[in-house]
Order: sequence, then structure tokens, then C-alpha cells
Amino acid sequence: MKEIRLEELPQTLTAQNIADYLILARNTVYELYDTPVELGGIPNMRIGNSRRTLKKDFIEWIEFKKREQKNEMDQRYAYIKGERKGVKKVG
Repeated sequence: MKEIRLEELPQTLTAQNIADYLILARNTVYELYDTPVELGGIPNMRIGNSRRTLKKDFIEWIEFKKREQKNEMDQRYAYIKGERKGVKKVG
């Protein structure tokens, strides 16, 4: 499978474009389309029976997911180190 670079994607993305880039099943992309953006879904618009995502919105979604994942990892690390408020360090 050839790796697809973000720069190679068109300005308006199909579910298949996103699936190919993220190496996901297209059905998974449609599930993310159906998920509200506030809950982590991919922003999209309906055009007839099709859905499309603007490349700039997709890039912003990727960056948001990266920040979200980093924040979760930072919180887990702080918890393990006992640095969260109200958590006593063991040992």
C-alpha cells in the first residue's frame, strides 16, 4: 500500500480520500462523519447523497486530535507521578 501524503490530497476530500490517508475502512470514516464534531467527529458537508470534507477542516481535525491525545497522555503521566491535585504520591 502506497503511503499518501497530506500534500497529495485534493482540496475537497471524499470519505475514500480520508480512509486512504488514515488507513481506515471507509465505513469508519462514515461513522466519524456521523459523530458530532464536538465529540470528535470529522467536519463534513452533504452534497446530495455524498459527503465531503474541506482539506483545511481535515487538517484542523487532525491537529485537534493530536492535541487531545497529548493532553490525555499528559494527564495520565501526571496521575502516575502523583502530580494531580488531591492525589498523594505513593512510595
